Amino acid sequence: MSTDTTLLAQIAPYQPWLIIMAVFVLFILLRVTRKGLRRRVDTIGYSLMRERGLLIWFWFNAPGVILHELSHALVVLLFSPFGFRITHITLFGIKPMGQRGNRINAVSTRQSLQLGEVQYMRPQGQFMSYIGDGLSGIAPLFGGIAMFLLLYWAATGYNLWDLPFDAQQHLQLLRPGWPWWTLVFAPYLILTVTSELWPSRQDWYGARWFVGTLILLVGLAIIAIWYFHYLNTMLLFTTFIASRIDFALFVLLILDLLFLIVAEIFMKAIVH
Repeated sequence: MSTDTTLLAQIAPYQPWLIIMAVFVLFILLRVTRKGLRRRVDTIGYSLMRERGLLIWFWFNAPGVILHELSHALVVLLFSPFGFRITHITLFGIKPMGQRGNRINAVSTRQSLQLGEVQYMRPQGQFMSYIGDGLSGIAPLFGGIAMFLLLYWAATGYNLWDLPFDAQQHLQLLRPGWPWWTLVFAPYLILTVTSELWPSRQDWYGARWFVGTLILLVGLAIIAIWYFHYLNTMLLFTTFIASRIDFALFVLLILDLLFLIVAEIFMKAIVH
């Protein structure tokens, strides 16, 4: 038995947990690369336009911000039968962040700038109001993921859960016969959509009761699954989902590294 075979045999019992842990590792790496890309874009912008150049990153992510706000608005519209009503919507507009008041679901930045917001009214104290607040708060997460799946298909011809390997297990970037020109626009849109899919701090605050209750229910479900001895079945299902998430995060990480290389080269050319 070769050394590689022996190593694989030793790792096999821990493989499901390694796949699940990889989700968190790749997510952290993606956060690091995305922050690094933003720093380089800010440096390039400041070198070209001084203080106004620091807004380049925000304008660069305009499509993602628009999708973020439309995701909020769509959920509010879906809850209109329960008394939800949009009072004001800004899809994209850079301005200093002031007093929030009743403003909710705003996309903001570390520079205390507000990029967009959806304001709405709904009945107070009703059960469906808490559900609507929670779903509208985390809506950009689902809207961004759905758009990422669509853009990945548009770029490569593959669904994200269809791992792109041929019969000889060779990685294929594009589905055979798929037009190459989709790679011209899709990477940029994927970058901006995924940059803005994470709910803002204010979004999470508005969704806190819904998210907290959901976490509690999931925890109780896991305890019930463990009690009735279905933990192995759940582990298999979780591993399958985690493997697809790993692949998605890996694709985003590769995309980030490519943009980082371009930004690094451009920054050195501009600054020096």
